[in-house]
Amino acid sequence: MLYRALLLLSLLVLGVGCRLNGPVIGQTAEVRPTSEPALASEVTLEVMTKRSPDTFIARDGSNCLVAPDVYASTQVGSMFRCRWVRG
Repeated sequence: MLYRALLLLSLLVLGVGCRLNGPVIGQTAEVRPTSEPALASEVTLEVMTKRSPDTFIARDGSNCLVAPDVYASTQVGSMFRCRWVRG
């Protein structure tokens, strides 16, 4: 009986711990919700459009500032790793 209670308690603790620390449903493990305007870390998003002279815009409205040579060499529709800022 004690063994069964300890087993259930262990499973409950593991379940709650995994739920609190796991990825958010609907998002990759790289992206965590935050109240900061910048995403938690560098992530790879698709460049949906470009705003001259130095900004990429992603599907979700996030933007990324880049150097002029990177801006010129990156095509719309390509995947780009950056510290995207929510727009």
